[in-house]
Amino acid sequence: MSNFFRLIIIVSTLVFILEACGQTANKDKMIYLLEDFDDFPYDIYNPTEKFVLKDALREISGLTYYNENSLLCVNDEKGIVYKYHLNKKEVTKKYHFEKSGDYEGLEIIDSLVYVLRSDGKVFKINNLKGKNTNTIKRSTILNAGNDTEGLGYDAGSNSLLIACKGNPARGNKYLGKRAIHKYSLVKNELINTPYLLIDQGQIRKILEFNGYARFSVKLFENLNPAEGDITFQPSAVAVHPITNNIYVLGSVGKLLLVLNSEGEIQAVVK
Repeated sequence: MSNFFRLIIIVSTLVFILEACGQTANKDKMIYLLEDFDDFPYDIYNPTEKFVLKDALREISGLTYYNENSLLCVNDEKGIVYKYHLNKKEVTKKYHFEKSGDYEGLEIIDSLVYVLRSDGKVFKINNLKGKNTNTIKRSTILNAGNDTEGLGYDAGSNSLLIACKGNPARGNKYLGKRAIHKYSLVKNELINTPYLLIDQGQIRKILEFNGYARFSVKLFENLNPAEGDITFQPSAVAVHPITNNIYVLGSVGKLLLVLNSEGEIQAVVK
């Protein structure tokens, strides 16, 4: 089969799947809470404020809290950290740290800024606000096949959390799972085994996928093994500062998962 026709089939199947994923037993249900999670704490469908991002941040891929008036952001094309002012609703500073690349996550810890690239590399930026910005690039065992997209900070272990949109690990380990890894800031290295594994099958069960939806997901997985099970593909991760629950956002499937520190699903929001 030619690559062109294979691409047409894959795209058509993806559209078919996105339609199918809405085919659940209860189409009107949007928030699924498990037994130990009494209430979802946010009115997520009624935001307090909306921000329309322009120009460089149209392709925003990561952000982090900077101060009460500002966020730091990256896009998935340029090696630039953008300072976005929440009151002015515009970019007020740009900090160049590396050549162009697919940058996906951002965290600031004390005075250090960390940026994640989709091939598993972590960039540590010293002296962001000074004239002599210094960037240190560190490789991990993860690569482009893992498609590392989410970056968060776990203060309890002083570690970065790295969420893989693609393969959960190297090789064919943990099939049917999505992984969150820990990067120790003490040792400046990735811990070899995943910190948490998210079970795709459990998500489908919680969302009450019918046979049509389950078949569609499996069909796409067979047509495009490199993409794998697309029930949930993490693109952002954060640790709640009070409860320590882990919030994982997936752009594919438009899902938000809430996990406890043991990786058990507490809530699914669609």
